[in-house]
Amino acid sequence: MLYYLFSIVSLLSPFASGKTAGQLCRGTAALSSDGNWYCSEVTAITYKNISQPGKYNRTTQINPNTGLCDHETISYSGIEASTPLIGEPGSASSIAQQPPVVVTTTVTDTETVCERSRTSSSPWPTSESPANSTYHGPSCPCWSTFETRVSSANSTTTSTSISSFDTPGAVKRSEQRSVLSDAPSPIKTPTPTSYSDPDVIAAAASTWSRVAYYTSAAPAAASGFAFLANLGDPQRSGTFDYSFGNSLSYVIGDGSKVAANPTPFDGTLETSELEIAAFTDLGCGTDVDCGYVRPGGVSYYGWDGPSKAFLIEFQMDHYNNTGPNYGAISDAPAWWFLNAAIPRILQYGSDRNNIPCACWSTGCGEFDAFEVLGMGEERAKSTIHRQGNLEGGDSNYFRRPVGKTLKFAVVFHNWNITAKVLDDSFDFSSTLTQDQIDDMIAYDPNDGHHSLFAIGD
Repeated sequence: MLYYLFSIVSLLSPFASGKTAGQLCRGTAALSSDGNWYCSEVTAITYKNISQPGKYNRTTQINPNTGLCDHETISYSGIEASTPLIGEPGSASSIAQQPPVVVTTTVTDTETVCERSRTSSSPWPTSESPANSTYHGPSCPCWSTFETRVSSANSTTTSTSISSFDTPGAVKRSEQRSVLSDAPSPIKTPTPTSYSDPDVIAAAASTWSRVAYYTSAAPAAASGFAFLANLGDPQRSGTFDYSFGNSLSYVIGDGSKVAANPTPFDGTLETSELEIAAFTDLGCGTDVDCGYVRPGGVSYYGWDGPSKAFLIEFQMDHYNNTGPNYGAISDAPAWWFLNAAIPRILQYGSDRNNIPCACWSTGCGEFDAFEVLGMGEERAKSTIHRQGNLEGGDSNYFRRPVGKTLKFAVVFHNWNITAKVLDDSFDFSSTLTQDQIDDMIAYDPNDGHHSLFAIGD
């Protein structure tokens, strides 16, 4: 199944120069007159060949009484549902067999999407808000077994993302809004999974159809999405215990508090301390089989399949954290994809034997699409995390969108991942043609703005 999704992730990190940068840079970079390689600002990065075989430990039980977790080893061939960044085991993974689909998230011009004015109740410091500030927050992730996360870092825009790989989507620090056209609800009748040769998949899909829709323009609305965060409260939604803390729960529009029922994201994350995860609207245990999930937690299916696309429009202005950081970097927005099995169990933390409960540490997968790694940085980085398997991050960077919105795409196709800045005129319509997808992911070795980072041969 081909997925077409709109999403955003902001990553910023300080980059070294000189000899250090030369050791880090791979792919597109600039050779200076002093003979050193320097990392460059780019508009596209392709991670080549993510389909290697490997294994990771999947959680089979967590016991809040003992504070311990049990696991089983999952081995994968590299081109099956359990492969990180592709899908996850369980009947739900069959979603990847349906016709090509698209998840779109769009942010329009500030004039047309301004839903919040700078008032005394506004979460953004008036002294730091630029003139004509509008807060855009689209979110649409597409990942099999991965969740898209966006966290807001006191910036004028909120980034939201969604995953379509049997994973949820989360939002990391930044504020944003998105406006999308009507989209069909995702198919809720899974069938057996069988991943075909990527060339066959590409040839069979002349059109990528949208499966999820989100807009932060008032009133915020979403179709095909569930917005969650790690704030579980048994009095409202999700759960909490002293062994494993808060589970996933529903959250109010700005992601700051627990909600009792599903609520559309309103497009704004006030600071870097807040996160929102965007899943499909397929409920685990009701609509699909997600495998083992944390008892009492709110659990949804992620974005499945080897071919999927996420598109988002977002803005990441500068705002500092206002409360306890909990280890978060201030003013550092990010958008990333996380294996959905991780937050459905325990996104942060280990058991009482100091063994991570979720599968992150053993390599079930994360892709940071657009991440700010230093306080107030202007550069955003991308990285693949798969401990025990091939992984890495291209040291070239994207420019953080400050004072204006940015249209951005992440495309999983033919066992590659391409993250790309889109033209301002790009239309987030209800379908995409294969030619449009091919144009997004096309790599020209003579294009100094497109970096190729080889994960596998």
